[in-house]
Amino acid sequence: MADWSSLPAHLVNRIADRLLATDELDYYMDLRAVCRGWRSSTTDPKSRPLDPRFRPHQWAMLHEVHQSDERLFVNAGTGRFVRRYLPLLRRYIVVAGAAGGSVVLAERTAPHAARVLNPFTGAMISFDAPVPPNLWQVAAHVIGSSPTLVLLCKDSCTIYWADPCSGSFMEHNEGRFARPLVRLALESRVYAAAREGGPLVLFFVPDASKVLDIAAKLLAEYFSGGNQRFFLVESGGEILIVVKLIHGVVVFKIDTGTGQLELVKNLGSRALFVGDCRCLSVDADKFASVEANCVYYVVEEPWFDVCVYSLSDKTEVRAGGAIDSLNPITLSVDPPFSEVQLLCCYTFMVQEVFAMLLVDELIERNRSMMLWNLE
Repeated sequence: MADWSSLPAHLVNRIADRLLATDELDYYMDLRAVCRGWRSSTTDPKSRPLDPRFRPHQWAMLHEVHQSDERLFVNAGTGRFVRRYLPLLRRYIVVAGAAGGSVVLAERTAPHAARVLNPFTGAMISFDAPVPPNLWQVAAHVIGSSPTLVLLCKDSCTIYWADPCSGSFMEHNEGRFARPLVRLALESRVYAAAREGGPLVLFFVPDASKVLDIAAKLLAEYFSGGNQRFFLVESGGEILIVVKLIHGVVVFKIDTGTGQLELVKNLGSRALFVGDCRCLSVDADKFASVEANCVYYVVEEPWFDVCVYSLSDKTEVRAGGAIDSLNPITLSVDPPFSEVQLLCCYTFMVQEVFAMLLVDELIERNRSMMLWNLE
């Protein structure tokens, strides 16, 4: 019988590298747990929390109606669903699941310093900056090797970012950010920074009016009415703009270097899940109930439904009820949920962080008052 513990170190590392190449970080940790020899042959991610190799890249943390110490994750590239037991979350406020799979946290005690947790390796990156207090609907990105934590606040049209040593979050907020093309341009630079590893501030250089000039000709016909919705999706290394019209969907590819747009007629094996909070691109071949070359989204009238638009035959169909609430009392569809329902819920539903910060502030204040009275 083969003694697997005596496998040469270079072969162990070849297996480990294959797991990291497909972002299977949990399998990598399982490999290290096999024996002492395999642990000594491979790098401990907890000792290298800033190493990009061990940062999740194609995972998404999905919302669930009944929250616990467990969280459900999906690998958009492999189609694998994983439930992780994370009791550490009790000590923090969960701010958001970042694009790629990291979890953004805030300390429960003021000033609520930011933290980024790798849910697969357990590594934690601490930030000196407190989480901005006025976050309602937020999407998060962890970019670069430092890394930089980016929070996109949809309701206030504000972008916040900070490095681990920053005393506070930098803020980019102007009225023009509310305009669809400007918002898309700025958000595309966040994706570009994430992909290229450059400093975020360098991607804010183009003036908003220049961005409008570049895109206006191609997108002008879609701005004639007021019922369009625009979404930005990173898909297979490309930045896509999805335009939801009254009848139909169109998709463009954007070159973040030149600003040029190109109409996309075929997504190949990819499928896009788009929503007002976040978007996700998945390999449809890896998901049994997901159709390739389609765009998935949720409509709210006359009730919450999942809609599927096929770019091939330009048709839209309603595919059933959507998860319309994370509160089991007001939920209108019954579990168990399909993978399509879970992926759609990820795109249009986020936690209200500001409310949780206020609640924790009140609890802490009342606790302090009680202790003061006892003294």
